[in-house]
Amino acid sequence: MVSSLHLAKASFLSAKRYRIDWYGSFLTPLLTIIPVVLLFYLGSKSGLVQFFYGATNTENIIGYLLLGAAYWNYVEVLWGTVFTLRYYMRIGQLEEILTMPISTLGYIFSWSVFGLVKVTIESVPIIVLAILMNFMTLSPIGFALAAGVVILSIIASFGFVFLFFGVTLRFKEGDELVSLLGNAAPLIGGMFFPVSVLPKGLMYLSFAFPFTWGLDLTRHFLMSTNTLLNPGKELIILTVLSLLYLGLGAFSFKVLQNKARRKGMQGF
Repeated sequence: MVSSLHLAKASFLSAKRYRIDWYGSFLTPLLTIIPVVLLFYLGSKSGLVQFFYGATNTENIIGYLLLGAAYWNYVEVLWGTVFTLRYYMRIGQLEEILTMPISTLGYIFSWSVFGLVKVTIESVPIIVLAILMNFMTLSPIGFALAAGVVILSIIASFGFVFLFFGVTLRFKEGDELVSLLGNAAPLIGGMFFPVSVLPKGLMYLSFAFPFTWGLDLTRHFLMSTNTLLNPGKELIILTVLSLLYLGLGAFSFKVLQNKARRKGMQGF
């Protein structure tokens, strides 16, 4: 554990040295939602807003989008550990990294800690705006429940981290899977609009992801929006899916890591 924290410290020192990489990150979350905000603003007269948000019980479109963007920042940041692994592969330093007195889980932990702190710093503008836009519906109990939902979502996200990390160690395609999921999941998981407006096939697919339920509950607790199901049932579904993905991810990681040790990493 101590060695993992030292590795996390090294990541912070490296980021401090190359601060220019952080400057644009403060605006990235806001730039992500600007096109959608304009779309809804310009489409308000045509009834587009009512079509998307008729089932949510809120007219606070910007607050709805800000919460979605903030939520996905925390869900997706953990998957960035795979890109860190691939970076060391590409520059030829993977062997040196793996010979350090740190377990593979230690690498995942240290890089995840760095990612979570980094995304918190980068998300300050969007978090502040989200709070301001939803100030009238915020309550201490709702905030605490939403925080618990985000923690469950992070646990589920670790399941994906284990899977992608194992795939990368064995086949080196983990970063491609992360890119695919990172681009598709927010669209079908409700970041921009309720999943109830999706075609049935995509809507049923979205139900298989814990993040769909996590985001739906987060908005409900912070904005008093309608939920897909009873909030209690959704919380049970989120808990079960989070633990299921974590268990499956850890199992697949162990299997793929053992195969990588026996057969080597393909392509290197």
